Amino acid sequence: MDVDKTQAILEEIMTHAITAGQRARAEAAGGSAHAQGQAFAYSDLIGLIQEQAALLNLTWADQSLGTFDPVSLLATPERSD
Repeated sequence: MDVDKTQAILEEIMTHAITAGQRARAEAAGGSAHAQGQAFAYSDLIGLIQEQAALLNLTWADQSLGTFDPVSLLATPERSD
């Protein structure tokens, strides 16, 4: 597999992980312990991918992937009751 294909796959995984992590974070705001665990797992996964990309000197085609803060998934948004 060439580098361009590998990068495209990695960026696709990151995009889906961020979206799923944000969805889990929103569900966690409703009090779901399961969603809190999911948000933590996605945060960890995204951080790991970012670390590996940095080690490989990967330049993200979508710069928002490299600057996304995975810790932001751990803070649950305020509920609007």
